[in-house]
Amino acid sequence: MGYFDGLTNASFKKDKNGTTVFFPWGIFGKGRVLADEVAEAKVRAFVHRFYKVSVPTSIGVGVLFGWAWAFLLVAIFYGWYYAGTKPLISGCSYSDDKLTLKEVYSNSAEGHSKVTLWLLFVGSVLLVLMGVFVATTGAMILGLLAAAVFGATATAFGYMLKLKHGA
Repeated sequence: MGYFDGLTNASFKKDKNGTTVFFPWGIFGKGRVLADEVAEAKVRAFVHRFYKVSVPTSIGVGVLFGWAWAFLLVAIFYGWYYAGTKPLISGCSYSDDKLTLKEVYSNSAEGHSKVTLWLLFVGSVLLVLMGVFVATTGAMILGLLAAAVFGATATAFGYMLKLKHGA
């Protein structure tokens, strides 16, 4: 279990028949019923690879070259995601099931280890504090924006920790 397993898990759920349903666009789209374990393994492998490449690369480009370039890169990565998932699911039927935000967090928590979730939570809280510090030293908008973004991530990781400890 690792960080990218948690991200990957967020897009999958089991329906009432025990069949795996893949939601390529998360809560914003329809799910596709994966025919068997082989199809599921192929889709999971691609989604996992997508996250392992796109997340660190986008962050690295943002830090080194600027966030405008990172956002452009994210758009390119999602083009790759679309092109990569489309052939894997084109023959799969649509599911009537919906993916809820609670299921996203629950599935993601299942894929993360408790240690990873704690590190992400503590890191997010520290970044909130840094945002507050930046806001008090003159860059008010930037600091408050950072505090808000990382406050949201801390809340999400805290919720996943709660789900993990309750399991």
